[in-house]
Amino acid sequence: MVSIMGFASLIITLGVPIAVIVLVVSVLKIKRNTEIQVEQNKRIIELLEKVDRKE
Repeated sequence: MVSIMGFASLIITLGVPIAVIVLVVSVLKIKRNTEIQVEQNKRIIELLEKVDRKE
């Protein structure tokens, strides 16, 4: 019984920090992708405005 409790506490002790790291990395990837999309959208808007002025 003691070994099961020890194993469970080990899993919790290691699992929580790993889960937090994975969460932080995921949030940073989402943030970076969002920044890229914003820049792409700005470029698309510039091109559409340029096309609109030519017509």
